[in-house]
Amino acid sequence: MRILFISILSIFIFSIQSIAQNSLDRTRIIFKSGKYSNSTHIEIEIHGVGITQMMASGSKSFEGARWIKFSKLFSYHLSNGDGVKEVYFKFKDADGNESKVLMKKIILDTTPPSDISVKIDVPTKYFTDPNSLKVGVILGHKGAKYFQISNTSAFHGNKWRLIQDEYVEWDLAPGDDGVRKIYARYRDQAGNITPVITDEIIVDRTAPFAGKLTINAGQKITNRQDHKVDLSFFCRQADSMIVAQSSNFDGATWEPYATKKSYKLSDGDGPKQVFVKYKDLAGNQTQTYSSSISIDTSAPQNITLVIDHGAESTKNINKLVVLQLDGDDATMMMVSNTSSFQGAHWQQVQPSISNWKLSGETDGMKYVYAKFKDEAGNISRPIRASIELKRGF
Repeated sequence: MRILFISILSIFIFSIQSIAQNSLDRTRIIFKSGKYSNSTHIEIEIHGVGITQMMASGSKSFEGARWIKFSKLFSYHLSNGDGVKEVYFKFKDADGNESKVLMKKIILDTTPPSDISVKIDVPTKYFTDPNSLKVGVILGHKGAKYFQISNTSAFHGNKWRLIQDEYVEWDLAPGDDGVRKIYARYRDQAGNITPVITDEIIVDRTAPFAGKLTINAGQKITNRQDHKVDLSFFCRQADSMIVAQSSNFDGATWEPYATKKSYKLSDGDGPKQVFVKYKDLAGNQTQTYSSSISIDTSAPQNITLVIDHGAESTKNINKLVVLQLDGDDATMMMVSNTSSFQGAHWQQVQPSISNWKLSGETDGMKYVYAKFKDEAGNISRPIRASIELKRGF
């Protein structure tokens, strides 16, 4: 009977120990930072039943480790060096029952993502879209899981976003034209955050304005045989211009903005028109401006000078005659009694001059000379008319 009792007691004690053992082995170990840590200092949370003591070590042999009083939350220091870390645990209850060796892994990563960059995806450093401030942004990184982007370096109101693509769309800050900056930083799974990086672009949605083109300081006609004229340009905020004699600027190329330019017009007399457009560094273009001038390189034609309606002689004692004059396209004329036109002046064209006084004191053949000038300044050849003065004394 005694032997039977001892056997039953032994079985009972063993069962109790087994239950205690199983409870200790089911202890849950939680790393507060999750699967990753960016620090060798980690917080560990223990969930178990009946634990009074515990032991933790980076070695399966628990070399150098000692039993400490159980605490549901305690701190632990991982060994130095990034990589996978194994932490081993043992637990003990009040009766001295020990758990089996438990192990949990954590990845130590103390290095932020590398090779980071952010770039506004535009062909030039200027943004000219008048309807939107939306741009594409290219993300560059190595080892990042999340990114944060903002129009300010404070990142106020901008959450961390999971990197799903290396290209994202972003709205630049609203406002007037000028420099716009974007700021970005990256974070890995361990929580390491990179320094802030930035890129910038110039928003310029306004074309140059107040454009103007003048030919020969506003002249309406020119008689230059080489067809050269002086062009004057003006436009605010212009950096380049394109000049041509056709409104489609066929064959013309953009050139640096200048206020003056010598320009050769096309061959042939007649009306000529010059066109110009202005452009800023961002590529914004103005409307087309134009100016006109006429080229006239031909002197007045069909010029005539007649004295006294073609009479061969005159007996006017005061030497007075009537002149009839004419010339196609002439606007000015010069009349003289000498071929040198000494002392004569240009005057408005008129069809006749009454009481023109012939030269000299004696009778005889008398001559009158005339030449004509058009609006362009072309001067005709001189012509001559004659009449005989016969006063009889």
